[in-house]
Amino acid sequence: AGVGTVNCQFGAGPYEKFILRPFASDEYSIESLQFPNVYLRMDGGVPSPHELGYGIVNGQFGAGPYERFVIRQEADGQYSIQSAQFPQAYLRMDGSNVQSFSGS
Repeated sequence: AGVGTVNCQFGAGPYEKFILRPFASDEYSIESLQFPNVYLRMDGGVPSPHELGYGIVNGQFGAGPYERFVIRQEADGQYSIQSAQFPQAYLRMDGSNVQSFSGS
């Protein structure tokens, strides 16, 4: 089920740094630098899209199928992060309310 909180922050401190761990030829796990062996987890198993997004993103100790991602370069040169377990699900972030640093 995963634990922890994934959200936005103004600026990059120790909680905002990650290690990309190669898992398969085109898959990576995203490990927290601050919390070793804690990986970004995405449960995108909700069948219908919603304009506000869907699914659950949090942390997980160790890396299994929900902690694998495909980092895709889009035609415009930018990147997207796709769930390997749920290929229809992509990581999204709404940072519209992030105006200044907020303590953890």
